[in-house]
Amino acid sequence: MHGRRADVALARPHRRLLELADWLTPAFYIDFGRPCNSACLYCAVPPHEDAQGFLPIAEVEAIVDAGARCGCDRAILIGGEPTIYPHLPQVWKTLAAAGLSRHIAMTNGLRLADPAMAAQFVQGGVGTVHLSIDTWDTNTYDRLSRSTGKLGVQMAALRNVLREPALHLYLYTATTALNAAGLPALLRGLCDEAQRAGVEPPPVVLAVVKPLGDALRHADALLLAPEVAADHVRAAVRLGDELGVAVGHRNLQACLAPDLVDRNVDYYLDDFSVEVATGLRLPFSHGEYWYKLPGCGACGHRDLCTGLYRETARRSGEACYRPMGRDGLA
Repeated sequence: MHGRRADVALARPHRRLLELADWLTPAFYIDFGRPCNSACLYCAVPPHEDAQGFLPIAEVEAIVDAGARCGCDRAILIGGEPTIYPHLPQVWKTLAAAGLSRHIAMTNGLRLADPAMAAQFVQGGVGTVHLSIDTWDTNTYDRLSRSTGKLGVQMAALRNVLREPALHLYLYTATTALNAAGLPALLRGLCDEAQRAGVEPPPVVLAVVKPLGDALRHADALLLAPEVAADHVRAAVRLGDELGVAVGHRNLQACLAPDLVDRNVDYYLDDFSVEVATGLRLPFSHGEYWYKLPGCGACGHRDLCTGLYRETARRSGEACYRPMGRDGLA
């Protein structure tokens, strides 16, 4: 499930990130499986490891029923790549029959370059598009996507969604050593496109890449040292403020950027699993990937922060992670 963080009281929550949280919650996930029409270098669930294929359409109705029973009023469509799922028309019907709408589609956007797909989204009840755009540079795009010549297709998708008044939009940018220097160009390019469309620039979430899946395999090329990642995010937030773009971040601990606590999207949103029969929250299962330092017990954010990734600490050490006060919290 995808909900609001009930345990975080920010001193100065950002207006656009509050709006983003409203667009995305309360929701449940429909994972259509790993098949994808891209092959991102940093993918945490790479399609080349897939052994299952697409989610059987027969299972969608049970997922929708479970999500509605848990109090969600919308679905988040994920993959792989949800736009290539072969049974989307039936999915729209199943969601509508359950009385659900305002869904979220997490997509690389390649299919949305076709205006008919954007129209299908609206007709199917999608209210928000999470568009994964990592760069404005052709060569960087080709390297990150392990493809050639598709950046223009993504740009066409961006324009289609910007011009569709029924769709909310935010950009989700995997932040790596390969594209971090190009973040200013991305923000400026986005502003130009929004201005041409006559709309407010959409929020941008900078997701510092996690050392999982293919990102771990290509860690030498992709991973930023934690303090370097914080510097890039900080510079992007400042530029975004100048341009009128709300920039948030994920996977960056508060102690690395205490001045950016109000931009920490992980403090607005909460991913968790529940037992459908009881509605009780289940223990989080990703502890194998991260841990907390002994000093974290003295930190004012100790109950809010997941800790640090083991692989990141192995590569960059632990010295940059220091206990802090309740900076940014009410």
